[in-house]
Formats: sequence, C-alpha cells, structure tokens
Amino acid sequence: MPETKHDTGGLTRFAGYFLTSLHIMVLATSVAMVIWVSRETLENKSFLTDSSYMHFQFWVCILFLFDIIAEWSLTRGKWKYLATHILFIIVSIPYLNILQWAGLTVEPHIMYLIKLVPLFRAGYVLAMVCKTFTSRKSLSMLWVYITWVAVTVYFAAMMFFVEEHFINPKVDTFWTALWWAFLEMTTCGTNISIMTPTGKVLGVVLSVEGLTLFPVFTVYVTNAVLKISKSNAVQSDNGTAPSTPS
Repeated sequence: MPETKHDTGGLTRFAGYFLTSLHIMVLATSVAMVIWVSRETLENKSFLTDSSYMHFQFWVCILFLFDIIAEWSLTRGKWKYLATHILFIIVSIPYLNILQWAGLTVEPHIMYLIKLVPLFRAGYVLAMVCKTFTSRKSLSMLWVYITWVAVTVYFAAMMFFVEEHFINPKVDTFWTALWWAFLEMTTCGTNISIMTPTGKVLGVVLSVEGLTLFPVFTVYVTNAVLKISKSNAVQSDNGTAPSTPS
C-alpha cells in the first residue's frame, strides 16, 4: 500500500490515478473499521459477534488484497515489493471469516491472537498513511512509531474492555481499560487483576511492544539534540549566530 513512489516509478497517468484511488479506498475502509469497532465497544457490544461487522471486515480484506495485487502487478521490483509488504499481506488475510466458514476450531490462545488481527490491520494502515504524508525520512519513521503506539494502545484497550468488563468489577468503563493499556505499555502496571486469557495475551503484547518501541523515541531525541549541537558548533566556527530548535 502507500509507498508507491519508489516501487512503481514510470507508471502511466491512468495507472497512477488507479492506485491512488485504491489507496484512498483502503484508508477510508480502515477508518470506517476503526469507527465501527469503537462504536460497538463503547455501546458494550462485542464486534467479533456481530455478523454485519464480520461481513464488512471480509470485504475490507478483499479490498486490501486487491490493492496489494494491483500494485504488485505494476511494480518493477516484484520480489522487493513482496519482501517490504509482507506484513501488510499477512494482516490482510480474513482469518476469522475463513475459520468461521470452514467450521474449524483452533486452540484458545491462538484464537485470541487471531482476534487481534483486524485491529493490527487498521493500525498498520494508519501508520503507513502517516509515513506517506511525511516528507523527511526521520520524521516519517517517528510518526509511524507514534501512530503505531497510539493505535495499539487504543485497540488493545477496546479488546480488553470487551473481554473483561462483564466479569471484572475493576474494568467498569472504557477509559479504565484505556488507562490499563497505557500503563501496561509503559510496563508500570496497574492494580487491575486480569481475569481472562485475552487480557493476559494483551498484557504481554503491550509490554513487549513498549520495551521495543519506547527506546526508538530516546534514540530520535538524542539524534535530534546531537544534530542541533553540531549545527550550532559549525555556525559558531563560521562566525554566525547559532540556530535554535523550532
């Protein structure tokens, strides 16, 4: 999806418009999915048991896969495209619908991870959109990380609320679940005792993601400070006024 300038150079105008239209549709359906899941959650409903949502997310997956196939067929470096878009391909497969239609049953802990796929799918698209609309590569990656962290916390909180609030008296509102998800990612922890396997899986995922992604912000800030210091030193040597960060 989004990163098409490098992979699909030399496209005709029609092909460029076609891919752009597909990307806009992917973004629109991702936003619609986020809104749908948020509404169901805040109304104390489980979106995973909603047949309308299951049909909708199936066609969203078909659109995602069609977008991948269309862009892959037009790109010149096909193997490189597959290698750089493998995550998007994985999250675009409608696992829940396949299991439902085939009547297959899987281990509970695997099913809990599969339930998270639609949320990762929407989060990945939003992160890639932020990267696309950021011109500088360093800022682009920073916004990808920020978006990914925010989306993960938000969706994990929704999933935690859906699974826990009926049986866990401490999870009385969505905002409590959101607070739990944020503190789990920071590895600080809360006084909320997890009572479901889904909650335990989410706790592990959030903690691992926090340990993995938060150092990125430290590295980015450190590099930014070093660049400013180096720039000021060069300007001082040249006899000009040092610059200040905006």
